[in-house]
Amino acid sequence: MMSQKAMAGIRKRTVAFVTVTSLVAGPAALAAVSQAGASVSPTRTLASSSPATNGQWPGVGKICESGAGGASSVRGVGTNTIHIAVPNDASNTIVPGLEKEFVQFANAFASWCNASGGINGRHIVIDNRDAALFNAAQVTSQACQSDFMEVGGGMALDQPSVPVREACGLGSITGYTVSDASAGGTLQVNPSGISNKSVTAGWFAALAKKYPQAVKNAAMGAENSASIIEPEKKYEFAAQGAGWNVKNFQVAPLSETVWTPYVQQWATSGYQAIWPSDTGNMAPWFQAMATANYNPAFVILGVQFYAKSTIQAMAGLHLPPVYVETGWWPLEMASQNPSTEQLLQVMHKYAKGDTVNFDDEEAAEAWLLWAKSASACGANLTVSCVLNNAAAEKNWSAGGIQAPVAKLSMSNENPQPSPCFAILQAKPGGFVYQKAITQPTQSIWNCNPKNVYTFTPQQVTALTSS
Repeated sequence: MMSQKAMAGIRKRTVAFVTVTSLVAGPAALAAVSQAGASVSPTRTLASSSPATNGQWPGVGKICESGAGGASSVRGVGTNTIHIAVPNDASNTIVPGLEKEFVQFANAFASWCNASGGINGRHIVIDNRDAALFNAAQVTSQACQSDFMEVGGGMALDQPSVPVREACGLGSITGYTVSDASAGGTLQVNPSGISNKSVTAGWFAALAKKYPQAVKNAAMGAENSASIIEPEKKYEFAAQGAGWNVKNFQVAPLSETVWTPYVQQWATSGYQAIWPSDTGNMAPWFQAMATANYNPAFVILGVQFYAKSTIQAMAGLHLPPVYVETGWWPLEMASQNPSTEQLLQVMHKYAKGDTVNFDDEEAAEAWLLWAKSASACGANLTVSCVLNNAAAEKNWSAGGIQAPVAKLSMSNENPQPSPCFAILQAKPGGFVYQKAITQPTQSIWNCNPKNVYTFTPQQVTALTSS
């Protein structure tokens, strides 16, 4: 049995994960947020403005348009249609609704694109491939029967799907990957450049600069599952490489809900820079901190905590600064990025009532890459053409939705992740962009190449043997 905390920890594997949230933002409803950071509530009603309907996506170009279509012998490609699989786990009973945003965005994007003629005249048909956590191989086998490619999805327990997908030649442009096997799979491009050999973690250095004394007395942790411990140990290596002295790496049971003993241990030891071992719901952890009167210099959380629930968990408590790292454009600042604003408008028009969070941003970066790459293939649409076009993209950012990646590549050809990150601070009114700590070098991002930490052979051995 897998808890929601375990799921959140697994998804943190690619620095592209988020627990299901209710973060909603809208371009007209958003206050202008300067890069210095004015607080905006993470829950807003979407504005009524409509997206462009001419197939143009800001910062990406014309990606959908009418055309002749045409007969095709390629699986999933018809005269007037293209069938696309969207992997997810929404129907599972452990974390109900997990990754439902992937399907919601896929349907919304398909409706928007089809309104402009689709991909060279072929309309996109979405096939919901819901693995419900434990059926990854089965739903992938189904996709192998009738779908052209997988786009903009992900499954938490994705390893069993990899040999099935590769054997049937099912190409993929991923929303996120979890297992090393999936992250390094063939016939696949990841829009974020996820790699098994390195990780983006520049926020550790940024916080070391802000809190030079605190990071000399640091503590980190994870819940006791191989799928969670592996990525968390990677972050420990990266933090140490950035000057942190991690004196304690705390491992808690996977099913832990009572965090008081763990927080008390750190409070007694006086650790000042902390990356909590709780990877899911921070409410019990924050409450334990307040009860123990534990006031370290700061708390840094992974991107999955960019959620309304984090703000709610802090309510009424006296806590130190709580930061969240991200590689996706903050939704509170959507009015400053036309591509993110268009995403919100598309969701408002074609998925009215659905919540919007950065799962939608993950999905969008994949769909925009796929649509641009597929459109460039013209009438002769093949998996190899789409993947080759996608892998050739330079400075890919989905128009600004994600931090830019200098050069995409096939997932099995040593991709290089974006070095760019930003730091947000969780405050009672919402998330606030921290320009002074981030020290941006490009737009809102700090893109110093040193932000990417490459694991040593010894570290790789330690990871694989743990």
